[in-house]
Amino acid sequence: MFLAIAELRRARGRFALLGAAVGLLVLLLLFFQAVAGALTGGLTGAYEQARADVWVYDDQARLNPQGSVLDEGAVDAVADVAGVAAASPVTFTVFDVDGEPSAVLATDAGSPALPRAVDGVLEQGTAVAGTSAFVEGDAADLLALPGVDLDVAATADGATFAILPTYFAPRDAVATATSERAGRDVPLPTSAIAVAVADGEDATAVAAAISDAVDGVEAVDRATAIEGLPGAGTITRSFGILYVLLYVVVAIVTGVFFLILTVQKRDALVLLRAVGAERGDVVRPVLVQVVVVVGVAVLVGTGAAVGLLSAAREVFGAGLDVGTILTSAGAILVLGLVAGLASLRRVLRAEPVEAVADGGL
Repeated sequence: MFLAIAELRRARGRFALLGAAVGLLVLLLLFFQAVAGALTGGLTGAYEQARADVWVYDDQARLNPQGSVLDEGAVDAVADVAGVAAASPVTFTVFDVDGEPSAVLATDAGSPALPRAVDGVLEQGTAVAGTSAFVEGDAADLLALPGVDLDVAATADGATFAILPTYFAPRDAVATATSERAGRDVPLPTSAIAVAVADGEDATAVAAAISDAVDGVEAVDRATAIEGLPGAGTITRSFGILYVLLYVVVAIVTGVFFLILTVQKRDALVLLRAVGAERGDVVRPVLVQVVVVVGVAVLVGTGAAVGLLSAAREVFGAGLDVGTILTSAGAILVLGLVAGLASLRRVLRAEPVEAVADGGL
């Protein structure tokens, strides 16, 4: 311990450089995680916040709700499947609201498609607005659709779809608005069916039962439906690659730093072994240095990331949760320790007798 602290004091600049590099990588990692979370949430939040356990589509839609059109009798057929507690039609549409495109999800009162935060209630003449930090501006108090005005009675944080301002509205009101916009009577199609499973039932099993029992439909559990939304999987995979690369860079930077440091003082470490120091006496100082340097770097990088995201929240629409911070910090610290230990392999393999051999100390 004394040797580790003494070396930290003696080579402050060198260790500060490592800390700055790791801190910058932590900043980038947390920043990317926050932005990816905001993007994914803005795209899939309506599904994540909904009470629905299963989503049902046209079997030709490839899990794309905006490309799915179901038959009129599909809702009743799905509702009759064992394990289904409630089934409600949902239509995904886009209207101009206050001059900008907005997603409007038409469904029934008490539908499983409604966000949990509003207790699944959608009264006649009202709408529910989904809000997200990634979507600019606040939800309007009035949802003005062609020929129909709906009071926004409640808001649900995070319940957005396709990274657009999102509203949940009664089907009859949306049907009227659709016909008014088209200038003729247009039937409102059913894009998907939101299903709540009965207590004690497994969502995956119920989804499989629906797919088998009802012709022309594909039913999936909520997680599969979220992953299947256009763009969601791409965002997750793309940012996942970035996370892996950053973790690898942290391990390489830390390992190379301590490898160089260890090589430079190899003779001194071998001499310590020759005068009776155990392997642990050589390893512990390095571990202490890794914990101190990487730990401080993680704290500084985390503070910088939180400050940056807070100051620019309106730009990035992103924030960090405690779980993400702790998981990332723990992973980086473990990688630093592994890399530091790997740098000591050459010294640990050296025999203490080398200290008195030709060229030794």
